[in-house]
Amino acid sequence: MILSDRSIREELERGGIVIDPFDREAIQPSSVDLRVDRFFRVFRNDTTPYIDPKEAQEDLTELVEVNDGDAFILHPGEFVLGSTLERVALGGDLVARLEGKSSLGRLGLLIHSSLPAGEPVMVLVDGRLEPRPIDEVVRQRLKASVVGFDPETFEVSYHPITGWYEGPADRIYEVRLASGRRVRVTAGHNLFTLDPSGRLVKTRTAELRKGTRVAIPRLIPDIEIPPARLDLRALVSTEQNARLTCSGASVSNAFARDGVRIRGLLRDAGIKHFEYWRSRSRLPFPVATALPGLLEELTDADRLSTKGSRYELSPFIDVDHEIAWLFGLYVAEGSRRPNQVTLSNTDQSILDRVERILNRLGVPTYRTPKSITGCSSLFSEMIRGIGMGTGAYSKRIPPMAFGWPAQLVESFFEGLVDGDGSRESTRVSVWTSSDQLATDVLLLAERLGRRAGACFRKRNGRPLWQVYLPTNEHKLLTSVPLPDRLLVEIRSDAGLNQASASQLAGYKHPTDLCNIEKGAGRDAVRLATLRRLRAAYARRPEC
Repeated sequence: MILSDRSIREELERGGIVIDPFDREAIQPSSVDLRVDRFFRVFRNDTTPYIDPKEAQEDLTELVEVNDGDAFILHPGEFVLGSTLERVALGGDLVARLEGKSSLGRLGLLIHSSLPAGEPVMVLVDGRLEPRPIDEVVRQRLKASVVGFDPETFEVSYHPITGWYEGPADRIYEVRLASGRRVRVTAGHNLFTLDPSGRLVKTRTAELRKGTRVAIPRLIPDIEIPPARLDLRALVSTEQNARLTCSGASVSNAFARDGVRIRGLLRDAGIKHFEYWRSRSRLPFPVATALPGLLEELTDADRLSTKGSRYELSPFIDVDHEIAWLFGLYVAEGSRRPNQVTLSNTDQSILDRVERILNRLGVPTYRTPKSITGCSSLFSEMIRGIGMGTGAYSKRIPPMAFGWPAQLVESFFEGLVDGDGSRESTRVSVWTSSDQLATDVLLLAERLGRRAGACFRKRNGRPLWQVYLPTNEHKLLTSVPLPDRLLVEIRSDAGLNQASASQLAGYKHPTDLCNIEKGAGRDAVRLATLRRLRAAYARRPEC
């Protein structure tokens, strides 16, 4: 059993817990804050080649005492032993555990809490916002920012990564929320929950119980994101590179500048007919890759194509609303083969739209009453490289889509719904048999600042997820726990009695607010009521 703040105070009074020196302000809802003392032991790895537990190694560590007013600097990746300022003693019927505060963890100071290697985190890296597995972030030591709660305001923002740490293997817990969201963490990892007073507090994973309300971001905010742009040079696999050619003014300039070197590269690759390639301002992609600087010089006016094909694509494709919509439709109703991409739908207006987009890109199409097929191996390779999956059970939202501007994310979501969704007056739904896609859509809803939930069922023996975004928040979240003590505290801080506060909030009778604050006949409250009170108190400068 975890002691509450009330039980902790009782144990302190009867001597079951002794903390010296003690500050009553340090008591938290289910813990007591301790402070770091001035003494640290630093490992002298510059003079110790190895550690042998059988040998006495007095010089292995060095005691450091920090003087008043001085700082002790712990650099990223370093490990030290520290001590607490407080001395703690416990009775024989109690056991204590030392945990790092999540606010310090966001600054990079870790004691022991972590995520499993494959768990994705939303990071902003090189101007791109996308989910990355945490092991990739740590092992590559990415210079990035991570999406997280502000420790003071709990608003979601971007926090620079200040250090990386890979710890030993630990037991993994999967936390499942009623909305369908899932996260895998260690037992010591902290999540934010609501305490009985309605305040957000950190709670260890091992302390979570069924029915506990866990905070998730309301919105992953937009940032100054560069225009969404696809680079086919990076999306095409190494295997397919051998089948590609590039052409255009940049290649023509390369022939004029480095004709002798290109002749040698063609000869080394076993390719004859130098004049054939020069007359057409065209080069095999592997040869273009071997010519220093050529790929970097390619522009939108140049072209990539597959050997033997009459159809070409620009090396760069700007993602606009139509292309974002097309990608959403592909995730819902698309399939691909090495030489073609097919999008299926019975709505002819949707097929008309698909045909216009593919023709604009220069992709030849073949149409049936229920589908459109883009006949291009290069376009198929681009779809593969974006990372949207293949069959129905492996479909994913491409990582890059999370980092698009919100308007493009909306277009992508529109295509997803047009392909395999439904629109009703009360909600918009997406249906999928892919577990990962259901999780992706829930995260995409956060990116758009929209509430979402998910439910799972089997239809004709097949697994099926429904991810739904209700137009009325109370269709998803009917109520929240009544924070009666918090409401009383806020009103008191504003210097208001119940009568004046009721008038300020627009209630006809003071008893309306009295019933809320006393929890008369209720243990929950509508979100609209909380917003009404917040707006009222916000008009008081001292609140």
